[in-house]
Amino acid sequence: MVEVVVLGSGTPNPTPDRAGSGLAVVHGAAWVLVDCGRAVTQRALEAGLDLTALVAVFITHHHSDHLSDLATLAITRWTAGAGAPLAVIGPEGPVSRYATTCLEIYDDQSFHGQARARVGPRPSIAVQSFTPGAASSAVLDRDGWVVRSALVDHHPVAPAVGYRIERAGHVVTVSGDTAVCDGIRELAGGADVLVHEALLTAAVAPAALAWNAGAGPVGGLAVDAGVRRLVLTHLLPAPSSPADDDAFIAEARDGGYGGPIDVAHDGLRIAVPSGRPVVR
Repeated sequence: MVEVVVLGSGTPNPTPDRAGSGLAVVHGAAWVLVDCGRAVTQRALEAGLDLTALVAVFITHHHSDHLSDLATLAITRWTAGAGAPLAVIGPEGPVSRYATTCLEIYDDQSFHGQARARVGPRPSIAVQSFTPGAASSAVLDRDGWVVRSALVDHHPVAPAVGYRIERAGHVVTVSGDTAVCDGIRELAGGADVLVHEALLTAAVAPAALAWNAGAGPVGGLAVDAGVRRLVLTHLLPAPSSPADDDAFIAEARDGGYGGPIDVAHDGLRIAVPSGRPVVR
């Protein structure tokens, strides 16, 4: 069974119940993580995920709410017993620079006595950067995990990418932050689950929709791409009631999507077994 676990559904605007962006795709004990915003490490622990079984972290872009918890994750994983470097994969430029340097500020004494000797004296990160393109290309193909990436439209923040994660015959697509564009259309084609950022059009400034997606266009994308289940995340404004959730769903329905829709909250788990996906 492949499972999608929302570890962070928030935006840069702080809310106590929503961490920064983070989405886990889990198969057995192994898992991959897309984005690592504030408090995502703690949410992973709350979800019962084994930090030492994390295959890799994929970063979509360099907005702070998508990578600010990366050092915390690397340190906590190391203290949990992982001696190998944390694998971080992302587009070349600000993402790879941040991932390469985020632990350098720590003196060795910062880690004294915090982990078993066998894992080494300090945590480390191994960064794999890639040049993103308009067409999707594989950025990981290892041990049954295939992850593809393509450029998405979050200008002026660039480069920004989305990811398509293929595992055990299932496909999960994660948008990162983007307006609806050709890159995310390609990555989302036939996905079992599309996890896409969504703004409530009537409640945000029109300028925000030039570089982010309203829930209506996301619904239209899901129809065009033949997506089996749609998850709306990175929600602005953040829902605080069932009625707020319903407003996001209604706008996505207005975009034409008739399949299952979830308005993400931290801790949401979606199981994607053979046959029809179920949510709990």
